[in-house]
Amino acid sequence: MNVNNQILIALPDMQDERFKQAVILICEHNEDGAMGLVLNNPMDLETEQVFNDLQLKEPLSNHTVLDGGPLKRNCGFVIHNNNQSFDSSIKLTNNLTLTTSKDLLEKIADHTFIDQWQLILGYAGWSKDQLENEIAENTWLTCPADLDLIFNTDVDKQWQSALALIGIKDYQNISGIGHA
Repeated sequence: MNVNNQILIALPDMQDERFKQAVILICEHNEDGAMGLVLNNPMDLETEQVFNDLQLKEPLSNHTVLDGGPLKRNCGFVIHNNNQSFDSSIKLTNNLTLTTSKDLLEKIADHTFIDQWQLILGYAGWSKDQLENEIAENTWLTCPADLDLIFNTDVDKQWQSALALIGIKDYQNISGIGHA
């Protein structure tokens, strides 16, 4: 089972507090493990501060920086809704790209990048077969990556919205749900 470019949705009985009601974009999933970005965990940090620290102009719109997961919180990732490539970009879907290079931040600061974007620090990772086992144990549900969910849904509503994408609207009664 490959969940590349899918959204992981934590079930309500998630034991790991770091991932309670988490919505995670899986950016890489292969035989060695998986890497994803938590989309609904805001940090107490705004992009304006990050851009100032990098000695860049302030972006046109100030965003809250997201905490992408417990690993390497000093690593920055920008997800954006186009397939434009920068020095270090990975095309996730036709309209979703992950970039880790400063050249994108410079375009955002120069106000020449007009597409939607989100800055995320850190990531979540799984070792070989770990994510597959967690999905089999009903820790996570999955749904296709959805640009509206990623860029246009308030972080405090993303978990419920992700569940609604797969037809679950009664959030209180999904504990112990199984996979067919």
